[in-house]
Amino acid sequence: MNPARVNNEPGTKSWYVGWGNCHSEILQQMRQYYPKPHFLPEDCEIPSKEYIFMGYDDGATMHLDFISRLMWQAQLKGSKKWVLKPSPECEDICKAITFLVEPGDAVLVDTRVWYHGTSIVPGEFSLSIQSEYG
Repeated sequence: MNPARVNNEPGTKSWYVGWGNCHSEILQQMRQYYPKPHFLPEDCEIPSKEYIFMGYDDGATMHLDFISRLMWQAQLKGSKKWVLKPSPECEDICKAITFLVEPGDAVLVDTRVWYHGTSIVPGEFSLSIQSEYG
């Protein structure tokens, strides 16, 4: 990707990327920059894989995650709007939930049950980390 697009300069296409990291040495390095969230139980198991999401303007389209545990996501830079929607059998009763996360905020969502999508505040660079727990 060229530097102009990396920096979201006018006239370039926005981008959003996410990937999982399961390399133990890299995980040890990453975890030096953020603590285990205080709201997780002391005895909860943290898996050996974490995710990084970053980009401009775009985000993740509405989806369910096929993961084995609950997840938390922490917003490190920029702001991101989340939309949670119930499963189809509940959508006549339950309403969608929309909220904004900002740097320092963390979200706990059962993304295996709630359909969810995100969008980044226009013009902002977003960086977040995600992990499962159980």
